[in-house]
This record gives sequence, structure tokens and C-alpha cells, in this order.
Amino acid sequence: MKQILTFEEIENNVEVQTYLKYADYAFSSMGYKEHGSSHALYSATVACQVLRDLGYDQRQQELAKIAAYVHDIGLFIGKQDHAQSSAVIFLNIINKDRYDGDAFSIVGAIGCHEDKCFAPVSEIAAALVIGDKTDMRYERARTKDPFCLDKHGRVLLACKKVDVVVKKEKMKIELHLKIDTMICSVMDYFEIFMGRTNYCRKASDVLKCNFELYINEDKFL
Repeated sequence: MKQILTFEEIENNVEVQTYLKYADYAFSSMGYKEHGSSHALYSATVACQVLRDLGYDQRQQELAKIAAYVHDIGLFIGKQDHAQSSAVIFLNIINKDRYDGDAFSIVGAIGCHEDKCFAPVSEIAAALVIGDKTDMRYERARTKDPFCLDKHGRVLLACKKVDVVVKKEKMKIELHLKIDTMICSVMDYFEIFMGRTNYCRKASDVLKCNFELYINEDKFL
């Protein structure tokens, strides 16, 4: 009997943890933000939360959680086309005898998580995108000295609080950020992260929700 894919299995998989470790090591050597198990778990938790709060069934929640956890495992090869690398690596991890609708739903979600020109291909993919693109936690910055960071890093360091709020009754997904404007301005945020914000809007559309952005309690979208 075929074993059903579970988040626990994937989270505890030695290959997955190895790929995440070396992906983060590669990004650390460039001074880029954390892309290891912490980002993977945050993305997975938020992706699951979004579908849960919108009333999707437990299996869809788990598939989104798995997809979000492994979406960056291909980064150890390189940033270019890493969504596709991650999808192929995931298929190799689970082996051909595990290929089924669930597996290909996960692969499809992983493969489109960086394609900001189009809407995510499914609700699972949309949840992954929101989990990934809202991870603005300052803890991901490699240094806490803003003078040692480029503008991208300073924006990340300035985000002292990140909350994703789902309001099913109003079909809204809200991203609430608390930004330390002594480190960067609100305009700096939009200059650096407008692309990912727009992709969150596309993902929310797939989930039949409106996306709203609040920075320091002021509504911007």
C-alpha cells in the first residue's frame, strides 16, 4: 500500500534538511538573508494557516505545508531557476513509486513560486506564495548592523513585526508590518518589495480574497 506523503515525513527527511542547510550556507556566503530551515518552517506554517482559516480541508492544508517547506531546497545549486530545481529535487526525494496527484500538486506549487508574471497555478501554490513572500522577519538578516547592509537588507532588518491575518467572513488576507523608520523608510519597502507584494495580491486572487497591506497601522493597499 502506497504511503501517503505527510509534513512530518518531509520535515524529518535527512535529504531535505541537507539541501536546506547547504542552500542557506550558499546564501550566507553572499551575505544574503536566511534561506534555511527557519524560512522553510515559517513559509509552511503561514501557507497552512491561510488555507485552514479559509476553510480548506486538512489534506490541502498539509500539501501546502509540504510545498512551502521544500520550495527553496534547490537554492544550493543556484538562485537562477531555483523553483524548477527545487521541484525536480523533490520528485527525486520521494521516488517514482510515490508519484500521484498529491505529489504533482506539490511540484506544481513549488515550480511556480517565483514566476511573478502569472498567477499561481492552484490554491496550494497561492498559499505557498503568501507564506514565502510575507516572510519579512528581521531575524533573517545576517547582521544587525544596518550600515553593513544594502537597501534590501536594511528593509528586512527594519521589519520588527510581521503578521498575516486571514478574515474569511470578508474574504481578505492582510499583511501587517511594523517597520522601524529609523532604519529604512516606507518608500524603501515599496522600492525593494513591490514585486513580491503584487505577487501576494495575485495569490490572494486565486484564493478569491482581497490582499491588503498595512505598515505601522496605515493601510497602503
